[in-house]
Amino acid sequence: MDIRESVGFYDLCVNMPGHDVQNLHSILLKLYEYGFRTIAINTNIDESVFITDKRKKKKSDESEISQSIILDTVNIENLRKKFDGKLKIFNRITFFCSDPAKSHALNHCSSLKKYDLYSFAPKTQNALQFACTQLNADIITLRPHTVTFKFNKKLYEQAIERGIHFEIQYVDLLNIESRKQTIHYSHLFHTYGKSKNVILSSGTNDIRTIRNPYDLINLACLLGLNEVKAKASILHQCKRLLLRAERRRRGKAAFIIESQIKRTNITEENSKFSKKLKF
Repeated sequence: MDIRESVGFYDLCVNMPGHDVQNLHSILLKLYEYGFRTIAINTNIDESVFITDKRKKKKSDESEISQSIILDTVNIENLRKKFDGKLKIFNRITFFCSDPAKSHALNHCSSLKKYDLYSFAPKTQNALQFACTQLNADIITLRPHTVTFKFNKKLYEQAIERGIHFEIQYVDLLNIESRKQTIHYSHLFHTYGKSKNVILSSGTNDIRTIRNPYDLINLACLLGLNEVKAKASILHQCKRLLLRAERRRRGKAAFIIESQIKRTNITEENSKFSKKLKF
């Protein structure tokens, strides 16, 4: 799937309502009506899937245990066929984790390769620090939790330098219980780095919570985002994120070649344009 051809708005976190594919189909139709053209179907998993009995906790068995775990994946091929020419659909996984060591088990899991996007949702301060400084994920999602993270500028800059994006899910803004914490984290992104590498997703599994892109741009003023940053959070930042995820999955070489080709083409075009301007 060619990411560069994607047009329209992005929603990179749509959850399936239970196992109801029909309701997911309705959600995708509504997103298409609102002008979204690139969607990621999300699967949430908890670190509890890697809990094994004490006899299997040796390091030598870690890879074997990881390979034996099969992660449930939404079959997006049928959805891609149904929405061919309308939506570009990607697969995403969000890993809720309190113990950084469990992330190594997930990295050894062959099922992880089925996902286009890898999001990490820390449940503890240690997990957050690990995600910002070491984990090779695409997205860090700070979901409202009983623990309030001590998030600082250094952690934010370390994550940004590594190409990681931070996600705000507007479904948390619609929930009174989670609204205050969501706004708090969003303003930290603005304070520490002017909301660089921040994307806005729905996080929805209910068609009633979907909002159109222009409502989201207005809503983003609560998050410390101006109009330009708000629009980028559902457009250009998402495109950059998908390209970064592709780079993580396939390696750097293809992207270095692509960048060189782009620079060559731009140079040639500029040269031709300059010649036309000469009298």
